[in-house]
Amino acid sequence: MSGEAQQSNSDTRDAEWELEYRPKKLRVWTVAIAVAVLVLHIIWALILTAGRDTGVHIGGADQLAFVVIGIILAGLILLLLRIRIRAGSEGVELTGLLATKLYRWDDIVGFTFPLSAQWARLELPAYEHVGIPAIQAMDGDAAVTAMHALRDVAHTYKPSAADPENVADR
Repeated sequence: MSGEAQQSNSDTRDAEWELEYRPKKLRVWTVAIAVAVLVLHIIWALILTAGRDTGVHIGGADQLAFVVIGIILAGLILLLLRIRIRAGSEGVELTGLLATKLYRWDDIVGFTFPLSAQWARLELPAYEHVGIPAIQAMDGDAAVTAMHALRDVAHTYKPSAADPENVADR
């Protein structure tokens, strides 16, 4: 019974976000690189004892240490999977590698995606901005769709932030 209650609470919590987007290609590359790092460390651990005697004694603990280091590095790389953006009535929430920050609609001027930029920007007052690494140029059409969806949500809660012309002319 408690599992059902817990499920409905998480549904309620998620229902307040009208947009949730995670980068597509970054997720694929992150998993591929993490697997490659782990496999490489396992292979190194296995071949440490192969070959000629060099005078250095490599034991099972050393091999285990290589595998553990590979697991730690792969885990650190997998932190990139946390990157996301959520938008809803509360504002815009950006989740990075280690932290999550909520920007209220009152603090948001708008959203831009400069031509030469790798990812979109959340424009703040006083000509400040924060990068939105979840909406990346390498995602192509998916990033464009996410930017339109973000502007649609902004139009509901702060119409001036949804118009790219207002942001560019400030």
